[in-house]
Amino acid sequence: MIARRFTASIAALAVASLALAACSTEEADAPGADDAVASVEAQEALERAYTGIGSTLEDLEPTSPEEGLKLYVMSCGEQLASCHLPSVAVVEAAEAAGWSGQIVDGKLNPEGFATAIRQAIAGGADVLVPIGISCGAAAAAFAEAKAAGVTIVGGGGVDDCDPQVWDSERLWLPDMQSSFFHVFGELMADYVYGKNDGDVKAIVINSTTNAWGPWITEAFEEHTAELGGEVLAVIDVSDPETANNSYLQKVTSALLDNPDANSLIVPTDSYLETGLAAAVSQAGFADQLTVIGGFGGDGAIDMIRNGQPGITATVAMGNGWQGWGSVDTAIRVRNGQAPAFIGQSIQVVDAARNLPESGPYEGSVDYRALFLESWGK
Repeated sequence: MIARRFTASIAALAVASLALAACSTEEADAPGADDAVASVEAQEALERAYTGIGSTLEDLEPTSPEEGLKLYVMSCGEQLASCHLPSVAVVEAAEAAGWSGQIVDGKLNPEGFATAIRQAIAGGADVLVPIGISCGAAAAAFAEAKAAGVTIVGGGGVDDCDPQVWDSERLWLPDMQSSFFHVFGELMADYVYGKNDGDVKAIVINSTTNAWGPWITEAFEEHTAELGGEVLAVIDVSDPETANNSYLQKVTSALLDNPDANSLIVPTDSYLETGLAAAVSQAGFADQLTVIGGFGGDGAIDMIRNGQPGITATVAMGNGWQGWGSVDTAIRVRNGQAPAFIGQSIQVVDAARNLPESGPYEGSVDYRALFLESWGK
């Protein structure tokens, strides 16, 4: 059992929570916002999911980007929006800082990760930002980049190499007891608990290639147990299975084997965007399942906005915000400064709450203006 990993930090982050709550509560009276939730506990869980957590970026210290650097982004796989969109944001931010930016495609497999990293080295990268993978997924290639003098900043993953290789991970919030991936799992648990009035019977997809997938699964399982829900099945899915969609049969079989399931936990929206939502709908499960994804991809936001069957919600975080934050981290590391806490917003988005009227989910503040101001741009 966990003691609500981020509860201990909420008091210290009251201002940040209020900033997100403002976004959340402005739609609090929207039709279906509480979806006939009965119990107080379920309502409280649902409100935690909608409010989420994040920062206002008000305390960014000034820093000055070097001119003319080459930045490469190693996308975990350009075919997935959850890899592509943050990569595009990193390039946008790099160019705003006065650098060049280029994406190299990891193609959702360890060989592809290594090849992409080596392409960056060969291209004369000064800075490398890997998106969607941890160091251990391509340890030898990262070591080569480090030996070549490349500054490596994790774009959301962790440096689990031994010894560590990256110059810095991208930092989220101070005083947190866990990563934002654990918070993903906890908010997913809160949401399905609230939407099902405490009667959770969940099937969980566990993305196994990188450390973050099992962290989401672990946090969901532990917080669901704490709330009193039940996990019926956990389905392991690797990146190669994601690339060819062979995992869809595994998910469909698990749903058929567990007819009482009322929730499907999906660690990344990319699964839903590239076939899973359609498969759930075509198999006739859309009406019985609360389906929640992660990362708040543009495609998933559009699917929710358009009422597409097979997806109910996503735990959204600003993909653009985190991309700009990775560049800010690289600037500070190269200047010999401590990395800043980037603090991107994380909260559940569904048709009733937090859904942008148009366009992508961006979070709670104008992060571009704040980063540019701190860079003197």
